[in-house]
Amino acid sequence: MSLHLPARQAAHVARASIAKPSPHLRYLLPRTQRRNAWFSGFDWRGKKSPAETASSPFAKELTKREKELKLAERLRSHTQGSTIFDDEIQSAEDQQKAKKEVKEPSPLAYSKMKEHMEMALDPDPRWRVRYQRKKVMQMVRKGGKLSKEEHIKLTEKELTSNSDLLPTSTKKLVHLSHQIVGKTVDEAITQMRYSTKKMAREVKYQLEEARDTAIASRGMGLGRHSGETYTKRSIRTKDGKTIEVQDPTRLYVDQSWVTKGPYRSSIHVVLKEEKTRVRQHEDRVAKEAKKAPWVHLPNRPVTAQRQYYSW
Repeated sequence: MSLHLPARQAAHVARASIAKPSPHLRYLLPRTQRRNAWFSGFDWRGKKSPAETASSPFAKELTKREKELKLAERLRSHTQGSTIFDDEIQSAEDQQKAKKEVKEPSPLAYSKMKEHMEMALDPDPRWRVRYQRKKVMQMVRKGGKLSKEEHIKLTEKELTSNSDLLPTSTKKLVHLSHQIVGKTVDEAITQMRYSTKKMAREVKYQLEEARDTAIASRGMGLGRHSGETYTKRSIRTKDGKTIEVQDPTRLYVDQSWVTKGPYRSSIHVVLKEEKTRVRQHEDRVAKEAKKAPWVHLPNRPVTAQRQYYSW
């Protein structure tokens, strides 16, 4: 016969608590995964029957959404067609397209504001004032007279023309450059027209373009002005050749040179009027006239001489 004593109950509880681990250590023990048999409608192979799939809430909601979309499409297709508002709708769409095509000006676009123009044209006003003051002082010192270089720039015209890069070598193009220098533009064009060189037609085109630009933009080669008379005269060029000048405004090739580019070269020409060659001829004649006669033993004083011998 056993007695239910409190001490016996306390010992039973203590033994049971020792057999079970503490709550924070239970998660470290191995656990067995169990499957509940009451979960109906689920196949462990990952598949469901068609009846179960169709009866699911998600399938019902998807079917309802598809029906609504089909109905909306049917109504939209039923209302489509020509109406009295087609012209207004089309004009509105055209206006929207035109607004999209118009590009908005970028913040770096050209501006004609006074402040922006001053920053572009006069970035350093103090330097400009100093430069103008310096030029005014120079003009006052000279008494309003122009230097020879300034007078030449005001009275004589010239044009520099540069060609594009030509598919040829520098050695081949330099011969054509030497052939046209010193000749009038018409003579140079004639030389290039009958030349057998391949690049002669390119040089001819460059000469014609330079001639037209000089006439149109610089007013060169326009012939004598009304009332002016000029007699034919012979002059000597800087190369030592003697030529006759009838029209002082006739164009000629004063300089011609070739520059080298990446796998190509270009030709440059400087066109001037015959009045420039006339002025150069007169300067050379005046310079030669100012020269004193050459003396083999010129008279000059004898210096550093003693009155007696040094030995």
